Amino acid sequence: MRLLCLLTLTFVVLSSLVHAQTERVWVQFQDHDATMLNASPQSLGISQRALFRRAKVLPPHQVVDALDIPPSPQYIEALRSTGAIIRAASRWFNAVSVEATPEQLLACSLLPFIQSIQPVAVFKKQRPVVDSAPLLQKGTSTAPLDYGTSFTQLNNIKVVDVHNLGIYGSGVIIGMLDDGFNYHRTHPALKNIKVLGEYDFVQRDSNTSIAPGEYAVQGSHGAATLSEIGGFANGTLVGAAFDASFILGKTEIDSVEILLEEDNYIEGLEWMERLGADVVSSSLGYGQYDPPGPTYTLQQMDGQTTKISKAAAIAARKGVLLVTAMGNQPFGPRRPDGTAAVNAPADADSIVSVGATNSNGIWASFSITGPTGDGRIKPEVVAQGVSVTAVSGQSGYTTGFAGTSASTPLVAGAAALVFSAHPELTPLQVRKALMQTAQRINDGGRTATWPNNFYGYGMINALEAVLYHGMAFSNRPFVLQSGNQLTISVSIASKTPLVGDSLFLYYRSTPSGPFVRVRINPASRPNSYSATIPAPTGGVFPQAYFSARDNSGNVRTSPYNAPDSLFVLQPDSIQTGVPSTLIPDRFILHPNYPNPFSAGGGSAFGGNPATVIRFDAPTAEDVELGVYNVLGQRVKTLFVGTSITGANRFTWDGSADGGTPAATGVYLLRLKTPTAVLSKRMVYLR
Repeated sequence: MRLLCLLTLTFVVLSSLVHAQTERVWVQFQDHDATMLNASPQSLGISQRALFRRAKVLPPHQVVDALDIPPSPQYIEALRSTGAIIRAASRWFNAVSVEATPEQLLACSLLPFIQSIQPVAVFKKQRPVVDSAPLLQKGTSTAPLDYGTSFTQLNNIKVVDVHNLGIYGSGVIIGMLDDGFNYHRTHPALKNIKVLGEYDFVQRDSNTSIAPGEYAVQGSHGAATLSEIGGFANGTLVGAAFDASFILGKTEIDSVEILLEEDNYIEGLEWMERLGADVVSSSLGYGQYDPPGPTYTLQQMDGQTTKISKAAAIAARKGVLLVTAMGNQPFGPRRPDGTAAVNAPADADSIVSVGATNSNGIWASFSITGPTGDGRIKPEVVAQGVSVTAVSGQSGYTTGFAGTSASTPLVAGAAALVFSAHPELTPLQVRKALMQTAQRINDGGRTATWPNNFYGYGMINALEAVLYHGMAFSNRPFVLQSGNQLTISVSIASKTPLVGDSLFLYYRSTPSGPFVRVRINPASRPNSYSATIPAPTGGVFPQAYFSARDNSGNVRTSPYNAPDSLFVLQPDSIQTGVPSTLIPDRFILHPNYPNPFSAGGGSAFGGNPATVIRFDAPTAEDVELGVYNVLGQRVKTLFVGTSITGANRFTWDGSADGGTPAATGVYLLRLKTPTAVLSKRMVYLR
């Protein structure tokens, strides 16, 4: 019977190939590679950060499960032996995306380990929205940040108020799925973004910028969305969570005729989850197959039909908050009145789907509305999606970025701010905070009831969301040295009044010394507190943490998990109030990420295509960056030249200077600067 069903399904698939010589299909396997069932998280490419995040939502025995096991290499080789081309692999579905002729598909279907064969969804490209009515104003906050024309989009959702508390997204990892990220290493507003990893799932390499031969605007959409969250150019554009770290995935083919396929999206989402992303921002939405394939119906937009929406639900179960666009008219399944309905994966449950408003908070007519096919209200929330400021080109900016593509990164950035203030929260807790604190807008009949299918729960209020689960501290203290004293300042905000005699700084002068408790007192700025302690005399900066209690009895420490985690009270060399990680006072060589890494397997089969290497520079200086073996012999020259001020980022794919693959082993990453030689250990597995 199983063979008969497979042959019937294969006939259906083959019948769809009348218009094409080859087709892409998902081939799902019956079982996993038995040798991998007890594999360690490290061997599966699951980062410690991902394990920490998963542990917030899963019991210990389910933190690693069958969904983490790659499809069997033996099964993949058997498919390849038929002549089929393997394009992508999904652990979550135990399947591979295959490009094959009808004859090859028939041969695949006869293999004994095949569970099913289904067409890959090839979707209609969503066109960008044209923004013709900019409503912009410049503005600043009480912190020393000049937002330029990005002030309106951030002030509307109270991100400016969160920045005023010194919360910028520090410690949060954000994944971005888009069409690429042009000039993110060189654009003035993007070059200092902390990128932990990037991969082009279209070209299958580690460069997410436009590739030769690609459509002219490839990568510009993603650069714009990235800038809304992570960009920083004081006076022009400030991202909502500019001190977060990022993982970049290029999954969309941005062309008039060439269409995105769902395997890129799914593979990218799985990859980001394994690397430890807390939030994934997706300004993409799909609802129609390209002809001659079928078109999804509204009823199928139920969060359980499309593979993309199923993947979104799995990501949520593993502790990732997916923030995704509702989509723009007229792209999506048809309603009886001819308008487009919610796209995938915005129809998924346990995510945050985002609609768009203009800069006055009124629903934008292009923003697709709910409900889903099974009657759930969509979107969850809205943000400004008209006249949004974003990067454009090699060094420019636009004030006309528009669509739910533009509103989604703002919400994702706000979600990152909530995680930054409360690292212990689960994605559903952050989702609830965004929804329950959203601002309601008076828009006549569309807002007669709340929540509704135009605004969801309303326009997000990042400040209220940050405080929804309790008091919040600034991401780091501000340290000023004057003579033999250090003045330590920190921001603490709370909806419930703080107990005045519970606010303390605990510091120790040496790593093994006892903690000294010092009272912190209100300072001149709202929510600001400070204390004075002796300056170090031996060149070792004090370590410290803060503690506070509110009237309801809740006690909180900062940093999270203190005293196991501590701040280093190093004086800020630049008095900006912005995290010193943007402009350090010395060269800092960071550990490579991931470590260990394995380039040989490729992203589709569980390996990491490259490891990311980053160092921070206080000024532009002549430096050398290289990879050496344990004998001190140079294996790869990564960079020789002048550093840029701030973050400098490179990748190593495991190749030696001559292009040959390096051997498995331990290597030293060495940065030579005018004043020091810095080094880190890393492990490469072929």
